[in-house]
Amino acid sequence: MVARNRLAAKRSLGLGHMMRAVRYLAYGRDGAQLLELALVLPLLAVVIVGVLDFGEAYNLKQKLNNAAREGARFAASQNGGSNLSTSDVTAVRDAVNNYLTNARVTQCAIATSPSVAGTVYTFDSSSGGCGAFSLVIDRNHLIAGGGGVTVSTTHVTLSYPFIWSLGNVIKLLLPGSTLSLPATLSTDAIMQNLN
Repeated sequence: MVARNRLAAKRSLGLGHMMRAVRYLAYGRDGAQLLELALVLPLLAVVIVGVLDFGEAYNLKQKLNNAAREGARFAASQNGGSNLSTSDVTAVRDAVNNYLTNARVTQCAIATSPSVAGTVYTFDSSSGGCGAFSLVIDRNHLIAGGGGVTVSTTHVTLSYPFIWSLGNVIKLLLPGSTLSLPATLSTDAIMQNLN
């Protein structure tokens, strides 16, 4: 009989501990913090990746702006009227390429020969996966000024591919997401022809 009472006491003691543990987890604050972290962590990941992505895109855009401006400045100072010689076009390409290389923007290499349509020279990329890349030099870009005056300028347009990480993170959270961000960053610069 005594053995039975001891066994019953152990069972009730074990059951009591288990009930206290269940009550603690159900009504305690430790479980709530874990649940809050599980709910907030995916949103925090989207915000962090978004900030990093947009910062990287902004940085690349500034480097492209400077490279296009450098190319336009160099092209506007060349002799030849509305047409540039082959060596002048190559020199403009080299100026843009050197700026991009020094800025560590080396994903896409600029092709060595352009396609020509009148006074517009278009360079594509010689690198694989850079189909969105283009460098366009328009030596005879005319702008109407005040008083009916037309100014001859050089217009340099630069397009560069950019891969966003944000879309992949959002697709992990929302598998049916169709977030589309621009795959190309474009910029241009215009300078008045000096010669």
